[in-house]
Amino acid sequence: MLGSRSIGRLAAIFVTVLLIQITVVPHFRLNGYVIDLPLVVTLLICLYLSPANAAVMGFVCGLIFDLVLHTPFGMTAMTFSIGGYIAAGASQQIATKSAATRAVAVAVLAATATSLFACTGALIGLEYVTRRELGAIAIVTAGAGMPAAMALHPLVRWAFPHEVVNFNE
Repeated sequence: MLGSRSIGRLAAIFVTVLLIQITVVPHFRLNGYVIDLPLVVTLLICLYLSPANAAVMGFVCGLIFDLVLHTPFGMTAMTFSIGGYIAAGASQQIATKSAATRAVAVAVLAATATSLFACTGALIGLEYVTRRELGAIAIVTAGAGMPAAMALHPLVRWAFPHEVVNFNE
């Protein structure tokens, strides 16, 4: 269970990343596409949570990010929620929990969540989603997500308290 200190730290991290996404990231494009830093940090956070908590965290982060996007309201929240749930489930299967392993997991999950977002947009008839090259967007998201996750890993790790080992169980 997360304490108030962890929640405050996670909120500060997410708000900072969101501000960087709005102000700085649009000026740096990879192959014409913009990296989705809030998705990367949300998935990285969700690797430390249970699936149920990760789904809620993903939904809240996606809902906040939806406030600044020009997409249908709630679409990003749904995508982040599903992505967070999958990230938490995948985290339980990862044997080595190093920063590099988590960065690879975040890259794959970010590409998957981006594909889910595009497929959802195509289902509801958003034309600009179906015109773009989904494969290129997913590759750019995964490629840029890995170093971003490596850079953000110490911040996310700072937000969670050290795990306590109980010897009397």
